Amino acid sequence: MKAFFLFLSVLTSLLGFIYYYSTFRLISGLSLNGPVVTLILFGIGALVLLVPLTYVMSRISKREKTQTFFAYVTFTNFGFFSILFTLVLLMDLLRLVDLGIITQYSQFLFSSLLRFGFPIDGVTEVKNFSLAFSTIALATALSSLGFYNAHVRLRYKRVKIPVKDLHPDLREFKIVQISDVHIGSTIKEKFLRRVVSKINSQTPDVVVITGDLVDGPAATLKHHLKPLADIKSKYGTFYVTGNHEYYSGVLSWLPEIEKLGIHILLNANQTLAVGNAKLLMAGVTDLTAGSMIKSHQTDPKRAMEGGESCDYKILLAHQPNSIYEANKVGFDLQISGHTHGGQFFPGNILIYFAQKFVSGLHRYKNTQIYVSRGTGYWGPPFRLGAPSEISVLELQPTE
Repeated sequence: MKAFFLFLSVLTSLLGFIYYYSTFRLISGLSLNGPVVTLILFGIGALVLLVPLTYVMSRISKREKTQTFFAYVTFTNFGFFSILFTLVLLMDLLRLVDLGIITQYSQFLFSSLLRFGFPIDGVTEVKNFSLAFSTIALATALSSLGFYNAHVRLRYKRVKIPVKDLHPDLREFKIVQISDVHIGSTIKEKFLRRVVSKINSQTPDVVVITGDLVDGPAATLKHHLKPLADIKSKYGTFYVTGNHEYYSGVLSWLPEIEKLGIHILLNANQTLAVGNAKLLMAGVTDLTAGSMIKSHQTDPKRAMEGGESCDYKILLAHQPNSIYEANKVGFDLQISGHTHGGQFFPGNILIYFAQKFVSGLHRYKNTQIYVSRGTGYWGPPFRLGAPSEISVLELQPTE
């Protein structure tokens, strides 16, 4: 309990700095004063406190609609202020650099406002006002676009996997991947039904779900997974755990997922007979699983056992960093998620400081790795510069 309150305190303090720094800088630029400033500051304080309040409510409230409402309000304002804070820092940088184009624009705007009788003191005031107003407008526009991308734009990402000496019967073998759906407070059955429809339209040979499928307790969310039972593929659907399953009570989720006809691979494998070819479909638990459930310690070597002689060996692993052990064991291809491609600005830039393989197809020594940017989202309901995807991977022989 003490650790819980410490986490909430640190989170609230960090959010308070981000929200209030952005607000004070913009108030200064807009030359606001008096009661309106007091009202704004009280409003910002309420938005800061809404984040830990929503987290607590998600644990105690049984009303799903209430949870959804508070989650949308909280995560949307958090996403907006994340973007706004980044833009405010850029605004301050522009003030320091003082690019000529900004000065020229300010002089033009100053002359125009004087012509219409606005009581403006000088070019500097206009420059500060125009920068602050433009920053707010741009943050609003980017947040709106990010919200639209996360909820409306769900596209296929088609990738051909070049394979040397590919068995003829595995040519054009089609794998459809979804990852990081995050069924939870704001992503529900309706979204997943749309995802399943798009999966089935691709007539896949196999479907893989590479972790972070859920983000909350099974008792209140399990009915939202029902559409997964409607997935149609030639060789079945395979699933591995992500880190968020372990935050959400993984042991209560696994039976519910298995009931839907999905093959769960916990450091295990299945061999698929594709014509005369043998395809190994293996999976490991999340890299962090062992710290939460000792028996779930990730183990690529165990996932390979019995499949060493297969014609092609695929490992499903939520986190891309599993690639290093996967390569040592001898897997040909690792399919991962986890990164969200950074999800939205500025995360889609900062993610490269934390992950070597962020999205798309890469090679590490003798193993290829494909990283999905994810199908859903986590936290702020935004996708900006890192579109969501349903990945369609097709094995192809190298020329």
